[in-house]
Amino acid sequence: MPVGPDGFRLQNVNENKEKNKLEWVTGPSQDDYNRTFVINDEDHTLGNALKHIIMQDPAVEFCGYTVPHPMERKIHVRVQTHSTPALQVLHKALKDLKKLNEDIKEKIEIEVQRYKDTHPPSDIEAD
Repeated sequence: MPVGPDGFRLQNVNENKEKNKLEWVTGPSQDDYNRTFVINDEDHTLGNALKHIIMQDPAVEFCGYTVPHPMERKIHVRVQTHSTPALQVLHKALKDLKKLNEDIKEKIEIEVQRYKDTHPPSDIEAD
């Protein structure tokens, strides 16, 4: 298990030999209600959206994210809660964000189809 500064360790959520999508940091300031998650192959796009979704949960005391280095495709998401385990909060936020994205995609598809129905393709001749 890789050890970082101050004795912090990365804990794999999956025990595969492959690079995991989600890991968490273990150490003296980490417990079920205060946890830093490492999400690999992601950037500000997910980090910012996830932070806003998590902060809407009344059980959350603090949520923030960082991109440790611009050349690394990973984010660190810190979640501190009063009463709900941080992993449960993260899981719910990811499900809520997925649902929100599906709803937006559906609305866009409806509007694109509505536009196509009311604006038939023009018959422009190419010279």
